Amino acid sequence: MANESALPSSFTRTNPGVEVMIKLAVLLKRRKDLSFEEFDRYWDGTHGDLVVGIPEFTRHVHRYSQAHLIDPTYNGEGMAWKRADFDGIAEVWFESIEAMTTAFNEPRFIEIVGPDDEKFIDRDATAILVTREFEKIPLHGSPTIKLSVAIKRRAGMSFDDYDRYWNVQHAEIVTGVPEFTRHVRRYVQSHLVTEYTGAGDTSKLTSQWGQAAFDGIAELWFDSIADMVTAFNEPKFLETIAPDDEKFVDPAGTQLFTLREVQKFPL
Repeated sequence: MANESALPSSFTRTNPGVEVMIKLAVLLKRRKDLSFEEFDRYWDGTHGDLVVGIPEFTRHVHRYSQAHLIDPTYNGEGMAWKRADFDGIAEVWFESIEAMTTAFNEPRFIEIVGPDDEKFIDRDATAILVTREFEKIPLHGSPTIKLSVAIKRRAGMSFDDYDRYWNVQHAEIVTGVPEFTRHVRRYVQSHLVTEYTGAGDTSKLTSQWGQAAFDGIAELWFDSIADMVTAFNEPKFLETIAPDDEKFVDPAGTQLFTLREVQKFPL
């Protein structure tokens, strides 16, 4: 069970007794001398195999997934946000912050994965978000597309006010619009773990990557990009949900990823 004393009050009020895992999202930027195809192939194949082949690391991991860009040329046409300036998202789930930092401090992980990262990742441009997931619409169907919206909160709004509004009022509005949700196969909010600052964490997690300049990630699954664009252009979405976004989201600082998920561990 999650330690409720460590959770923001909006979580404990609106999600009582919920099991809350830690999800590390690593927003990857490829090395400048690699094409997208070279980066994507290496990450999916060689690098993925290396990571899951280290039991000293995977014994701490609940799940490891790679979220690959479906079309690196897609720039958000038909959507309110532009494509994120990253090349994919590595997602790793842990039982706790302690399990996460222990995993990334394992000597075998540092010895093997650290040097391999340098073969395809731009270390300075890669960034992390340490989050907790809250599912708003359970999975149904067999979606093939994952939309990840990396959210920047509205200027002048405190993080706590933003986080509470997104978790409660906005989620209720989104899930209450059937003209939109009929297209959605799953909806998850990944909220920042604000108590994790990286201070005192000597692992490659914080020494190699910086904190991403976002305040959370909204994740929605669809059957296709066409269905995704249709959902976000439904008249009821534009009438109800889009205006609510303006109450807490900075549209210029918010970016999207259109992704396909490849689960690496467990198989």
